[in-house]
Amino acid sequence: MLHHVGIYVSDLKRSSEFYELILPVTEKEKLIWNDTELLFLKGEGFQIELIHAAALEQAYTHIAFSVTSVTAKINELKQKGITPTEGPYELPNGWKTVFYEDPDGEEIEFICTTKLFKKL
Repeated sequence: MLHHVGIYVSDLKRSSEFYELILPVTEKEKLIWNDTELLFLKGEGFQIELIHAAALEQAYTHIAFSVTSVTAKINELKQKGITPTEGPYELPNGWKTVFYEDPDGEEIEFICTTKLFKKL
């Protein structure tokens, strides 16, 4: 299932206002990851991740698919001879994520947004 499409932008506020103007989206969540500001916009059945990038000539977009377990996805793809290009990572909000590249270098992300809580 599609989780989000990531778009690199030079100004989060300006881009957020633009997407809120042209699409039925609302701000969902802001966070900082690896010193990068992220802003998720939520629409009906989709999300857009705005990623602040100081140098857009080095930026690219990516597609992210929601999974129930990042570890299970890594193991599944490992059996097929495919290894992550980045991660796995745990984000400050508890989400887990891992990145792969397709044959042309396009980034594909698998993300688990289910937060598991341990009983005390």
